[in-house]
Amino acid sequence: YTISVAAANTGKIINRAVVTASSPGQTNDVTDSSDDTNTVAADDPTVVNITPIPAIEVVKRVAVQENGDGSLGVGDIVKYTITIENKGNVNLTSLVISDTFTDMSSSVLSLTTTPTFDFANLGSSEGTIKPLETAYYNATYLINQATVDIGGVINSVTVTASSTGGLVSDTSDDNDDSDGNTTDDVTVLVINPDPVIEATKTVSITDNNGNGSTDLGDLLTYTITFENKGNVTLSGLTISDTLTDGNGQGLSLTTTPTFVSATGGSTSMTLQVSGVSTYTATFVINQQGVDSGSLNNTVLVTASSPGQSNNVTDRSDDGDDTDGDTDDDPTVVTITSSPSLEVVKSAVVSD
Repeated sequence: YTISVAAANTGKIINRAVVTASSPGQTNDVTDSSDDTNTVAADDPTVVNITPIPAIEVVKRVAVQENGDGSLGVGDIVKYTITIENKGNVNLTSLVISDTFTDMSSSVLSLTTTPTFDFANLGSSEGTIKPLETAYYNATYLINQATVDIGGVINSVTVTASSTGGLVSDTSDDNDDSDGNTTDDVTVLVINPDPVIEATKTVSITDNNGNGSTDLGDLLTYTITFENKGNVTLSGLTISDTLTDGNGQGLSLTTTPTFVSATGGSTSMTLQVSGVSTYTATFVINQQGVDSGSLNNTVLVTASSPGQSNNVTDRSDDGDDTDGDTDDDPTVVTITSSPSLEVVKSAVVSD
C-alpha cells in the first residue's frame, strides 16, 4: 500500500487480514484473524503509525508596474507575489497571514491591497494546502512621494497554519540568496534618489524715460524660477544672486529676490517634485552700468534632498537656448551707448 495524503492526515494505517479455509468434508470451517506479532494481544490489527511532519516555506517576491514615465517613482504599483509551499507530509489548514510593511526608516505603512488568494497549483481551495502544493497570494502598494523621499519599502509576511502535527509557521524569504541572506530575509524595494533642481532667470525692461533705448534710469525686472526636476522633495532653498557690469565689477540689486508664487504644493523654501517656485528682483540702471555697456546677472540656488544637506545646486540659465548657450549662462542686458558731446563757446567784447 502506498500511503495517500488522506491516510497520512489520519496519523495511522490499520490493517487486518481474515483467512478462511475448508477442511476435508467441511466448507469454510476454519478461520483466523491476523495477529500483530509486535504486541502481546491476540488477533490484533497491524498498525503503522505515520509521524506527521508539517513544514511550510513562504517566499515573497516583488515586481513593479511602471506608470509609463520610465522611472521608478510616484504612481508606480508595487506588486508582491506570496508563495506558500507545503513541504511536509500532511495537509495545512486554517492559514493565518500576517503582513509587516514599513518604509526604510521602519515607519509602518499600509498596503494598497492586502494579501489575496489567487490559486493553488494542485487545485486546493483557499485555506488548505496539500503536501507538495503551493498556494499563491497577491498584494499591492501604490508608491507615493513620501515613499520615494525615504528611499523605498520593506515587506515581509509570516504565515501560520494548522495540521495534524500541530501548528507550523514561517516568515517569508525574498527568494534572492545572492544577497547573503538565505532564509527569512525581508523583501526590500530600493528607490534611488535623483535630486535635480533647475534655475532660470529672465529679464524684462521698463523704458522709464520713454526714449526707446535701454539706458540710464530704466527698470530691469528679473523673474527667477526654480524647478524640481528630480524625484525627491527639495527643501531649505538658499539663493545667492550676482550682478555685475560689463567690466565684471559688482553691482547691488535695487530689490533682492523676493518670493512670488509656487506650483504643485511647493513653497518659498520647499520644492515638491515637478513644482516651480517663482521669485522676482529689480535693478534700476545706473551710470556705472551705462558706462560698462551691459549688465550680467546670475543666481545660484542650493537645496537639500531628504537625509542630505545642501547637496543640490544649479546656476541659472537665461532661458534662451537660441543664443548657443544651453546651460548656466548669465542673463545679459545690453545697454544702448549714446555718446554725445556739445561744445558751446561764447564771446564777450570789451571796448
